[in-house]
Amino acid sequence: MKIQRALGAVVWAGALALGLSACSDEGGSGSDFTGLHLTYEEGRPLDAVSAFDVIERVPGIEGQALRTDGFSSWVETDLAFDSLDALTLETWVILESHPSDREVPYDQLQPSAFISQTDGEQGFAIEINTYGQWAFALYLDGDRHEVAVLEPFPVYEWTHIAATFDGSRGVMALYLNGESVGEASVPSGARVRGADVPLFVGKSSFDRYMIDVFLVNALNGAFDETRVLDRALDSEAVAARYRDGADRAADLTMASLVVSPERFAGDLQRPRYHAMPPANWTNEPHGLVQVDGHYHMYYQRTPNGPFKTKMHWGHMSSGDLVNWVHRRDALWPTLEDSDNYGFDMKGIWSGDVVYHDGKGYALYTSANYDGPRQHTPMISLAVSEDEHLDYWDKRGPVIDARDLADYRDPYIFRENGWWHLIVGAKIEGVGGVDYYRSQDLVEWERQPRFTSLPFEQMDIQSDVWEMPVFERLDGDTFVLVVNPVGNKVHKYDEQRPTRPIYWTGQFVDGQFHPDYPEGKNLDIIFGHLSPSVTRTEEGELVGIGIIDERRSLHAQKDAGWAHTFSLPRQWKLMPDRETLGQEPVAALRALRQQSSHREQGPKTLAGRQAVEGRGRQRELIVTFDPDSGAARYGIELGVADDRSEFTRLLYDANSREFILDKRASSQSETVEDKVVYRGDYDEQAFGKPETFHIFIDHSVIDVFINDAATIGFRIYPERPDSDQVNLVAEEGELLVEQVESWDIEAPPQRWE
Repeated sequence: MKIQRALGAVVWAGALALGLSACSDEGGSGSDFTGLHLTYEEGRPLDAVSAFDVIERVPGIEGQALRTDGFSSWVETDLAFDSLDALTLETWVILESHPSDREVPYDQLQPSAFISQTDGEQGFAIEINTYGQWAFALYLDGDRHEVAVLEPFPVYEWTHIAATFDGSRGVMALYLNGESVGEASVPSGARVRGADVPLFVGKSSFDRYMIDVFLVNALNGAFDETRVLDRALDSEAVAARYRDGADRAADLTMASLVVSPERFAGDLQRPRYHAMPPANWTNEPHGLVQVDGHYHMYYQRTPNGPFKTKMHWGHMSSGDLVNWVHRRDALWPTLEDSDNYGFDMKGIWSGDVVYHDGKGYALYTSANYDGPRQHTPMISLAVSEDEHLDYWDKRGPVIDARDLADYRDPYIFRENGWWHLIVGAKIEGVGGVDYYRSQDLVEWERQPRFTSLPFEQMDIQSDVWEMPVFERLDGDTFVLVVNPVGNKVHKYDEQRPTRPIYWTGQFVDGQFHPDYPEGKNLDIIFGHLSPSVTRTEEGELVGIGIIDERRSLHAQKDAGWAHTFSLPRQWKLMPDRETLGQEPVAALRALRQQSSHREQGPKTLAGRQAVEGRGRQRELIVTFDPDSGAARYGIELGVADDRSEFTRLLYDANSREFILDKRASSQSETVEDKVVYRGDYDEQAFGKPETFHIFIDHSVIDVFINDAATIGFRIYPERPDSDQVNLVAEEGELLVEQVESWDIEAPPQRWE
């Protein structure tokens, strides 16, 4: 028995430790090997080294199954034999997704495996690639023999697979749910020789890493009743094995794919009441759509680990934009046009969803590697007639942007009896949007320039505008929101950081007329990105964006997740009719633990003073008198008892700017932005900063000033006692009129 940690990955190892038992079946191999049987029941002897210090068990075919996470957990054990003239491999498995891979052309893919013990010269494997194509491979005298299945392997359902080799008959076969899916001939009398490597379940014998940090070809799912036998089961015996578990398999779906709360139980940085996927990597939300009072949010996702590759569309639903249900992924890369080509084979990138006449229409950015439109970004269409908008039928590309240098992220809106679509693009060397119009959401006709002002005059020296949003705010006033990236715009650039900017204006005769040429910042200080919006039943406009990570890739790998969504923000037009205001949606109040309510004030503040109560899941409303005298005032967050960690957010009344000081926010060396940020504040539009409405959720902070101006950012305090909040007044006294606070109850995690 051995226990191993490989490059920080989780490895469960050891025949006896895993509940492996010798099979009693008489073998015909002539060797001492008789077989192995892996079970995953609680209470079985099990040694494990885990990145999350937990072995996850979920409901399985026989009691409990073993949950694997897609990048850092698998089974590894010794299995020794010289040679066999017969072999059966079988397991029950449920996949949350097909494995990831690097974003490379088809002929450069490297598969994962359900079961594998091979060195490339000897041994065996049941493999699966990132498009769900799978195969039983045998290595006989250095030659590879295989039975390949091009039909994608099922996801989100328990599935029985078996592979048999009968050397005396010269046949190898592969089975799915008791039915043969292929056979191949091998040399009569052949024997499979043992490879001097471990047996893996849930991972290939050959690892593939991305940027030398992330293992990208393990499996995300659950395994049960895994067997290796030294005889070839016949088709009737394989079918019987399937029938033994079929009834139980039909009763289990998402229950076996739940991420155990224990995986992140000790994580001080993971948010609890912000919307985010159950695990692994996410990015922009998009396709936020309301249908009959129920909200659906789609989002960029890598389901197999905290890394960006082979983008899927994740899916959540909610009745109030606060309590979310995790649903199956809506879209993922597939091969449609041939066995090795698909129009979205590189990834399902951002887009938008609308609901019309009982159908959902998703338009998304698709990209490929091979085929007639190699490397060409396109806008593709998928349609859903499912009441929960879970299942989507891909209809293929509807817009092809061959004449644009860069092109991504369509957004759809309805005006004057037409569907309108804008796409973030690089136009004439700068960021802009391409513009189309349609009557049926299928056939799109390109339109003249979307804005009355040239993009060169509006752009901030970017390469491309991402994630555009265009909506009516009030009356005849519309808002255009974009996220410029590239060229002179970078994540941490002090002058041109990556952030959303917007213009208000009028939409007349199919053209947007901005009220001003220079876009305004959506947030006072950058940190919140790429909002998606929807209408409530009452017609209110609500946006949810992403508040991205500010720590290293190694830290994200160790955490097992990356990025979180912002709290839902209600958008509104300020009285000047040229400024976008944002406030927290009222439904967030339902998360307050009313018994924890504390109220203080009024009091005079000079220097700093602690707020009553502590914790990493809190809501505070602090009301200052901005005319009472202090030159700078605000709050400190994540304060340790010895002040070894703290973050300051102050308003400078003289310079009329907010100052976010993160230099001491964390003792971790993995944090990338221990710096001071400054952001201009428009007192004329928002009023003097009087009310600080603060939501603290571990590493993510949402701040609303006067329920109008916003700041979203990340902090990563490491000390357990870094959970104090202080009020601060500098260079003068300040009247604190009231402080209210609540502990926040995290919504229960639900899967459907």
